[in-house]
Amino acid sequence: MLDINHILVVLDSEHPEQPALDRALWLAKSLQADLTLMTNTFEAYCEEGSPLTAIDSDTQQRIKQALLDKAGNWINSFIAEAEANGIEVDTEVHWQKHLHDAVIESMRNKNFDLVIKGTQPHSLVDRIFTHTDWNMLRHCPAPVLLVKNATPWKHNRILAAIDATAPDQSHDLINDNILSFAEHLADHFETDLHLGNAYPLVSVAFAMVPEVTAPDDIQHYVTEQHEDACQQWAKKFNVNNDHLHIGEGDTDDVIADFAKQIESDLVVVGTVGREGLAGVLIGNTAESLVDKVACDVLVVKPLDGVKPDAD
Repeated sequence: MLDINHILVVLDSEHPEQPALDRALWLAKSLQADLTLMTNTFEAYCEEGSPLTAIDSDTQQRIKQALLDKAGNWINSFIAEAEANGIEVDTEVHWQKHLHDAVIESMRNKNFDLVIKGTQPHSLVDRIFTHTDWNMLRHCPAPVLLVKNATPWKHNRILAAIDATAPDQSHDLINDNILSFAEHLADHFETDLHLGNAYPLVSVAFAMVPEVTAPDDIQHYVTEQHEDACQQWAKKFNVNNDHLHIGEGDTDDVIADFAKQIESDLVVVGTVGREGLAGVLIGNTAESLVDKVACDVLVVKPLDGVKPDAD
């Protein structure tokens, strides 16, 4: 059994639908895990040093408490549904301006095995201004499951997206984590595990430097290298040969095409969490992929290793 015992569910009161809650209830019931439902609230006028502090600090505190109570009543309204499913549930309201900061604060107080959040399409502006999802993927010290809609998993297919030939230890560790999580989930839910891998078009790289002639067999060599590497990963994690998907092109586009072709319920992908402007302009594959697939995306990082099964 996959050792996911404590799940943090991030709920946003500004959104009318909460697909993360539907997915969390299903997973928690199946995995026999407990849930913590979390949200945030904030008002700058209630902060120390605001103009209201000097005028009427008592009113300031009453406003803050009213906002906390309102958020608490909203998130507590979901408790009955969880308890009706036999799930142990707790709730948290954090006084934080940004939802991702509330997630990090919650993680400091409890070791969650998985964080679940609903997600919507993001624009480049969202990325530049550090959208909640991007910050969670970069900084959350646990795997993050981004839920696209409340539709149950129904096709029984999980796609693990890896960079099979990555030469550095960090990517090698991510590959192992991706496939470990995907294999555990596939075993628990008795679903088919697929492996996806993209490799670059060498001709595109050489087109940028026309003064250098590409060797005749270079593309064949690159393709064969990726195929061999994928076979090794597939053997290690018991992936059937007919469930290997290897294609050429940009990783996010190739994996999104594979996910659509096999009607995947879940794509498991890794991220190294680039920081700063480079992360915005270059983009992490995981972040780009979220907006290109219709299914859920589980994002793991180098430190998100699979824990041993509980005794």
